[in-house]
Amino acid sequence: MKKILLIMAVLWACGAMQAQDMRFGVKAGFFASSYDGHRLHRDDRGRNDLYDDYYYLGYDSNASNIGFYAGGLLEFDLVDDFKLQPELTFSVVPGDDGYLAVNVPVLVKYSFFKNFYAQAGPALNYALDGDDDQFSPSFDFGASYDLFENFYTELRVDVGLGGYLGSNVNAGVGYRF
Repeated sequence: MKKILLIMAVLWACGAMQAQDMRFGVKAGFFASSYDGHRLHRDDRGRNDLYDDYYYLGYDSNASNIGFYAGGLLEFDLVDDFKLQPELTFSVVPGDDGYLAVNVPVLVKYSFFKNFYAQAGPALNYALDGDDDQFSPSFDFGASYDLFENFYTELRVDVGLGGYLGSNVNAGVGYRF
């Protein structure tokens, strides 16, 4: 948790240094998640009652569920049609095999057309209620479209690079102040 707080402090400090070219925003939406439930919810001996039957019988322990997310973002103008967008979101996947996580993606956005942006970048995900392998890096890519001056919609894919996270497909809306 200390690492996440450090990352947040660095992101907010960068925002304070570039305040004239920065916008703050909020976002929320839904996602479909795939994750390794056995790796995420183990006890001290590495066992998990929910997934032991599948794990020991040779089945995989991948789980999937629908969840929701909410959080904030900073948007920095870089050069021409490029922007930098670090985010901090909280994700909730309900249920017995679900999880609660903090997600910190840092995206580069490029505008191909007016109001349309392609976005991509690394992310660090931390399961708040996981028992082991709580950190899970991912690579995010997707697109956003500005419906109005400050209101936008987005569609994004998070591809897990290790740890508990498989992949997510996010769909949401946001507002920039």
